[in-house]
Amino acid sequence: MSEIHLNRRGINAIEVPGEVEAVPGSDLSLRIINHGSPLHISLATTNSAPFTDFIHENLYVGGTDAEFHISIREDAPPGVFSVEVIAGYGARRAAFKVFVRERKAPEPGPVAAPRAEPARTVSLPPLPVLAPVVAALVLYGLWLVSGVDLLNAAAFAVLLVGVILAWLRQRS
Repeated sequence: MSEIHLNRRGINAIEVPGEVEAVPGSDLSLRIINHGSPLHISLATTNSAPFTDFIHENLYVGGTDAEFHISIREDAPPGVFSVEVIAGYGARRAAFKVFVRERKAPEPGPVAAPRAEPARTVSLPPLPVLAPVVAALVLYGLWLVSGVDLLNAAAFAVLLVGVILAWLRQRS
């Protein structure tokens, strides 16, 4: 766990480690220690897209210590990115580098026989997602044949409901 000290040498003073190491699939744990009055700080990363989804966070640090975690992606390549700590509404800044190292290879053990992968099948979307699409196509076809504008609007509404259902299903 890396420590960040605030207000130790003066108001809005920031002390950060010189550099920190992390490995893919882990969390970079930051212990934020406030030696003075409560304050707001910002944590921001630069050039960190290959390593983490974290970009920016505003934090309120009261009179007690706080912990903050930055998740390192499982597929992160070896490399380096910076974390900047900002206090005093931008008046004070300090940055440190995070070196993402390769995960150490596990000790060689008994070699397992390779498994045959199951055959991949193409699956259709589930019926609650597919039904609105079919209904919208039928309504649109009826509109083309009859020319009743209400059928066109109904086809659009049903298709919109299908998109919302697919989106909600994807999020769960």
